Amino acid sequence: MAAIIEDDPEIGSLNAHLNGESSSAIVITPGQAGIEVKNNVLVVMPHFYGRRIYNPYEFLHEFCKRCGIQRRPAGSTEEDHRLRALPFALKGEADTWCMQVPPNSIRKWIDFRSVFLDYFFPATSTNALKKEIQGATQEDEETLSQYWGRLKGMLDACPNNRMTEAEIYNNFYERMTPVCMDLVNSASGEDFSRLRVSEAKRILSRLIDAKKDYDSPRTTILRRVTVNAASEKNLV
Repeated sequence: MAAIIEDDPEIGSLNAHLNGESSSAIVITPGQAGIEVKNNVLVVMPHFYGRRIYNPYEFLHEFCKRCGIQRRPAGSTEEDHRLRALPFALKGEADTWCMQVPPNSIRKWIDFRSVFLDYFFPATSTNALKKEIQGATQEDEETLSQYWGRLKGMLDACPNNRMTEAEIYNNFYERMTPVCMDLVNSASGEDFSRLRVSEAKRILSRLIDAKKDYDSPRTTILRRVTVNAASEKNLV
């Protein structure tokens, strides 16, 4: 009788299912074990379906915010709650990806955040968005506050842009329209680009607040009425 070698399985066994459930990527800690994710929590929990649908940074921010306000049993931390609730928040492509992450490889929130962003927001995406931020130029019909708001939105969408505040404000200034550039220089009393970051922030904030009032719908209508009235008077 031929000896049976342990590493010589039956051919048909290659198609057999493995015993037991597949191991999760997330290691269940004692702090997580006592946490029950209830239906009322799931209702308000943000979901992430994949890179083509949602910004992963926005998802992480909203998810952490929701987990931070949930009640936890004694001995459990906010990080425990995040990791315990995480499988319920990942759907579609994101859920498929999570099942492919090596078993027991996620022990802390930072472990998940790292592999999650590496996959759904790789360096190529960061570099592409950074180029857009650096090349953002004020449009002719765009107000100063609208231009700054658009740039802020781009920065929020790419937190890992690695740009210094000085670089951000300098790019913002250099790509203003000539009219707005004259405005900020006048408000600065000198070349805006020569200011310290703290002073540039203060002046820009004051200008934008003032321009918001000036560019409000009501003020715009009043200006148009005044201009039209003056034009009609000149024609008389």
